[in-house]
Amino acid sequence: MHIRTSLLFLSSELMSPNRRKELNIPMEFISFAMVEAKMYTQFRSKGTFITNITRDWGNSVVYGGLFLLHDFDFYIRLVDAYNNCSLTTLRKNHKNDMQHRIVQEVVPIKFKNLDELERLKYQEREPLKAHMYVGNPNHPKIDKRTKSFISYRIIDGVDKEYFLQLYKGLGK
Repeated sequence: MHIRTSLLFLSSELMSPNRRKELNIPMEFISFAMVEAKMYTQFRSKGTFITNITRDWGNSVVYGGLFLLHDFDFYIRLVDAYNNCSLTTLRKNHKNDMQHRIVQEVVPIKFKNLDELERLKYQEREPLKAHMYVGNPNHPKIDKRTKSFISYRIIDGVDKEYFLQLYKGLGK
C-alpha cells in the first residue's frame, strides 16, 4: 500500500536549522513528535540512527521533529542521499543501504518548555503517517551496533544536540 505524504520525521542532524540551510532543503517545521523506535549512536561520527527493532528492555520512544518537505518529489532525493538510502533511485530500499525510508505512524506532541518534556508532561496529538529513516538491520555496521554487548543505545531517545538546536531555532 502506497501512502502519499510530504511529512518527514527527523531525529538526527537534519533537525538542525543550520544543517538544513547548508543543504538548501526547503522544510517547514510542523511539530515536535515521537515515534516508537530505539536510538543508537552512529559509528565513526557523533550522529545517531534509529531502528524499529523491538527489544523487551529499555525506552522504545524516540523524540524528534515533524517537517513538511516542500517539492517532495525533488528534494526527497537529496534527503535520501544524505541518509544513504536508495529508495528514490531504485524505487525500493536496497539490502545494502545504511538506512531505509519507511512510512510509519508518528505522534505529534506539544509542550510549553523543556522541563515539561523532560518530565513527560506533554500533550499527544492525533497520530499521523510520515516518512522516517530507520537503520537497515541487514547492514553489517547497523547490525553490529544493535547487537553489541557494548551499549550504543541512547536510552532517553533524543539526540540532545540537534533537538536543542531545533528548539532554540524556534525561539522557544
